Amino acid sequence: MRLPAFFSLLRRFARQLGPILLCTTLAACGGGVAIGLGYYDDDFDDDHHDKPDRPTLETGIFLVAGDLCPTCGGSLDGTGSKARFDAPEGIVNAPDGNLYVAEKNSATIRRVSPQGVATTFAGSVGAIGSQDGAGNAARFNTPTRLEADAESNLYVTDTGNSLIRRISAAGAVTTLAGAAGQCGSADGDARNARFCSPQGIAIDRQGNLYVADTLNHTIRRIDRANVVTTIAGTPGACGGSDGRGSAARFCEPQDIEVDNAGYVYVADTGNSTIREIAPNGEVRTIAGAAGQCGSADGVEGNARLCRPAGLALDGNGSLFVADTGNGTIRRISTSNAVSTVIGVPGSQNNVLGPLPGGLNAPRGIAAFGAGALAATTQNLVLKLVPR
Repeated sequence: MRLPAFFSLLRRFARQLGPILLCTTLAACGGGVAIGLGYYDDDFDDDHHDKPDRPTLETGIFLVAGDLCPTCGGSLDGTGSKARFDAPEGIVNAPDGNLYVAEKNSATIRRVSPQGVATTFAGSVGAIGSQDGAGNAARFNTPTRLEADAESNLYVTDTGNSLIRRISAAGAVTTLAGAAGQCGSADGDARNARFCSPQGIAIDRQGNLYVADTLNHTIRRIDRANVVTTIAGTPGACGGSDGRGSAARFCEPQDIEVDNAGYVYVADTGNSTIREIAPNGEVRTIAGAAGQCGSADGVEGNARLCRPAGLALDGNGSLFVADTGNGTIRRISTSNAVSTVIGVPGSQNNVLGPLPGGLNAPRGIAAFGAGALAATTQNLVLKLVPR
């Protein structure tokens, strides 16, 4: 069995059999297995280059690209601190070894190489539109999240256009679903389907896409035949109720993840909660309480979050949350215990170096090598290594 699938199953078992069995099982596994996904050369010595999956990273917050200076706005290609970002949001670590970033304000998709070189991959800085095309001939309108498939094709929520876009590994942009500027909720063939300011997007092992359709307050699926279906929530109905399918309610969900067992996780931003959708369509709240913004660690309903906006699953079955309103990164274990692993609650300030460090309204988060995360915060792309 592949390790991610094992940990997906372990998350299921932990709910039923409790934390004692969970700890015993993990101890039998040697305390956790790290899966190498990619890393930046500046943070590794030669031995790490040879063995990138060794979980021996120094903990802390490290710069990948961008600069902390107060006048370092705008969108500019460059290496490390010479690069500039303008409201970066979603981030993904693609199989080609690059990070890709949805840059909302500049209406572009940026690529950051393993050497920290930031380039504009698709779109043109400040040129808002909805045209398909190759590279800088394409146009976007406030893109916010993105996902990569096994061939390094990207899928982008083009939020301002209410579109789902696809970018080939070579940089060719096409419209996958929706109609530019038409906010709606219709299911059906992708050409006739409508979205309303979608944000989160994720892909499962079968190639199905899941979309957090933010202003419809729903979760949508685009299957491999490009048919769009609403799988949870009711269009236009903002709420926090658990339930199955259309009986459940969400409020401005902004990110989404899916594990190898087919469970979907939602950053239900307007409710300050994290939700789970089982393969049978049953929705339950696994962290936080609807409408209660806070920063308490704890298990499930005893924990509190504040407008979480980003999610990432790692190879060990942990779900990491960009808890935007608190300026922190939270970890949800396989037993749904929430802990704060990066940053200080309520301190919206970027502080690089040793933990706890600080983050200013983190938005995007992605698994990034053995024990590490990549994140966007303010106008920076960062590498995070929690304890």
